[in-house]
Amino acid sequence: MEETLQWGIIGGARIAISEFMPALHKASEGEIRAIASKSGSAADFEDVPVFYQTYEELLDDVMIDAVYIALPNSLHAEWALKAMEKGKHVLLEKPAGISSEEVKQMREAAEQHHVILMEAFMHQFHKQHDVVKKVLQTNKLGDWKFYRAHFSFTITNENNIRLNKELGGGALYDVGCYGIHTMNQLLGWKPEKVTTRGRNHDTSGVDVMSIALFEDGSGRLGEVVAGFDLPAANRYEIICEKGSIQVEDAYRPDASANGCGTIIVKDRSGDIVSSINVKDDAYRNEIEHFQECVREDKPPRYTMRDAKEVNTLVEFAYQALRTQKKSNIRY
Repeated sequence: MEETLQWGIIGGARIAISEFMPALHKASEGEIRAIASKSGSAADFEDVPVFYQTYEELLDDVMIDAVYIALPNSLHAEWALKAMEKGKHVLLEKPAGISSEEVKQMREAAEQHHVILMEAFMHQFHKQHDVVKKVLQTNKLGDWKFYRAHFSFTITNENNIRLNKELGGGALYDVGCYGIHTMNQLLGWKPEKVTTRGRNHDTSGVDVMSIALFEDGSGRLGEVVAGFDLPAANRYEIICEKGSIQVEDAYRPDASANGCGTIIVKDRSGDIVSSINVKDDAYRNEIEHFQECVREDKPPRYTMRDAKEVNTLVEFAYQALRTQKKSNIRY
């Protein structure tokens, strides 16, 4: 393949237009070839060389090397599988699937068709999380005991697809998955049980606020709060034996007042030891990492086996919400 990766975008969602496309323009060795949108028109995407009215047309474009899929959650697996069957590499918006079985099927398809597939949790490519890892690795704070994450915003439009059950809507799927991802991937934690409580939308029945409490056999706990009817917040905190690490604007640092993520380290008494602002471009880093994996034919640092584990935790959190009972997690 040529050094410059040719991209196709499936879906005209806001994240594709406002986040992915600008990041791709800044990234090296990649450019937009085409976009397919069932709700838009060519006039809506004047700066994109080719516009397709159907997703199938885009996948038939032999000039396209990789596709970015920004469709509703329930459509992710279907179109990722179709793209891989056409030999396209796939960067797939989170959550990769609405079940761990879907993620397993996609991983197997990627292996079968020899393509790169990655779930697009862009936040993990922001270097503020590397700073957190380094603080933990020094062990100056001791072992971690309690983790909590909170990601919420207020939905005012009743037609928002996040409130549509058939399209895979729900607060845990949309924003709770971030806190669960951090818990599993940054801390490397595999909890054994989960209890979930929350509120459902009056009409659609999707969760508009959920609190999932994870636990293991050693007494460690992890709390993840996700909300569509709460004020905007996106942060996580890791409480250790001798202090804590607090990350403000953890998942959307680019949208913060200063465009930075803020890491606050406190000692056992709660006094601030250090506070730093970290500026980075997570979307660009994600794209360039993906493109490097395609060019060098190497697996992403965040594999689909990792994705399956994260999606399994989301799946069991939802099971606990439906049953109102503690769920035993099976990986």
